[in-house]
Amino acid sequence: MLSRDIEQICSGILCVASLIGFVYSLIRFFKPRKALYLKMVGCALGCMFLERLYGFVQYMVIGDLTQTFQIGTFGTIGCYLFLFSANYGTIDSLMDDGSAELRKYRLAALAAPLVTVAAAVVILTTPSLPGRLITCATEELFVGLSAYYSLKHLIIPRKYSDFLSALRAFHAVSLLLALGTTVENLMWCYQVMTQAIWYIPYAILAAAFLALAPSLERGIQKWNV
Repeated sequence: MLSRDIEQICSGILCVASLIGFVYSLIRFFKPRKALYLKMVGCALGCMFLERLYGFVQYMVIGDLTQTFQIGTFGTIGCYLFLFSANYGTIDSLMDDGSAELRKYRLAALAAPLVTVAAAVVILTTPSLPGRLITCATEELFVGLSAYYSLKHLIIPRKYSDFLSALRAFHAVSLLLALGTTVENLMWCYQVMTQAIWYIPYAILAAAFLALAPSLERGIQKWNV
């Protein structure tokens, strides 16, 4: 595990990174006539900011993060629910008409939720506190819902997705966010003691927080080129 001081610093960095991502989305996406899709992604970043803010305040007040279910958990779940909702429905139907021709991509995309389900099973076998195990395993289920559509929309060829293929970078960043969350959950529950390893999920998450909204905006701008 990271030392308490380093953990507080890392928690603060993640809080600031998620705040920057959220504020960016507020400025760029929450305007009249902007698509609901953009606003839902902004809400996802807002949820993640609230989760990281809660964690940072916990570290500053009591010097540690609660190892069982806590309010911040709703932020993580809310983030992935917003990402899932943004991609499910209208956007997905524009990319996938349900034809047999695209069946192989639908099946390949199942790799993402299968990984998160496997992570949830592994988490439940770790020596952490029961409350923490259930919390992290539950988070992984929502991560999987979002990651399925992110991977699916990433791998469907351009000839099927047309202008929506411009969002591939955004979907790649969404998968990066899911990866960071999964790795962090596994490390929490396994109680990894090697300090340097903890920088891996934190670096992934910070990068995803900062890149999510800009990558989406750049993809949308390509529609008008």
